Amino acid sequence: MEKSIPNVVRHTLPHARNKGLSTRTIPLLSVAVATLGLLWYRSWTIQQLGNEGFATGYVLLATIIGLVALGVRKRLRLAPLGKVSTWQSAHHYLGTFCLICYCLHARLITTGWFESVLAILFWTILLSGFLIWYVNRSSPKKLRAAGSAILREDIPTARVQIAEKAYEVALQAAGSKGSVAIADFYRSGLVPYFAKPRSAGYWIVPTGKKKRSLIADLNRLDRYLDDNGRDYQSKLKDLVQKKDDLDFQLAIQYRIRFCAVFHTLLLGAFVLFTITHVVLVHQYSSHW
Repeated sequence: MEKSIPNVVRHTLPHARNKGLSTRTIPLLSVAVATLGLLWYRSWTIQQLGNEGFATGYVLLATIIGLVALGVRKRLRLAPLGKVSTWQSAHHYLGTFCLICYCLHARLITTGWFESVLAILFWTILLSGFLIWYVNRSSPKKLRAAGSAILREDIPTARVQIAEKAYEVALQAAGSKGSVAIADFYRSGLVPYFAKPRSAGYWIVPTGKKKRSLIADLNRLDRYLDDNGRDYQSKLKDLVQKKDDLDFQLAIQYRIRFCAVFHTLLLGAFVLFTITHVVLVHQYSSHW
């Protein structure tokens, strides 16, 4: 017998689909209409024997200012100006329109060192924007896999607490004949892990290789341990896992922060070069 879908679910699904469709369709239509308007304005400028470079350039400049404004709004999370996610989405669609404006204004190939710098900045900003989109989409899932979420500024304190607990376990193990191997391994293998920061390579590509290696070493001590020793062994393995989870969360949060700062700095540099470009063009152009 075919299973029936509950009425509540059946009535909700079309609404959810329509809502998802509208949230994408309206911005895409807006970008399409703006693009058609820009093409018409460019064509009209050419027909009037005007400078098409100035026509597309002013639109590009206005779009860049809009992107900067949206970037500022995303950082004013407490301001009562609507959802940050809405502004984030608007930033993405306006960035798409900015790409169209840039291609119409500067073409894909530029000449001159100043224009080349502008082009390099623009394409780097575009790539960094895609990188931020990927990082923001993938990071929440990775953070959830690393246990309970914890703020970046609270992680150093949590790591100190874990290191202190590991020291207490090792101290208890040192006082038990059937757990001496645990204390010895703590001194030789775990003290650096709990006390020292991770390598530069880990912050770039965080992996659980070190954690797995330490847990495997702890497991190899099993034959030297009694029941109390195995209890200490289990506690240390748990602390090694927690320390690795904290390091992983910190690495992911640093990655998010770095991408955002890098993108913002590039955008700021691009705005400065763009303003300089506008001033120079107006100063030396004979047709504007």
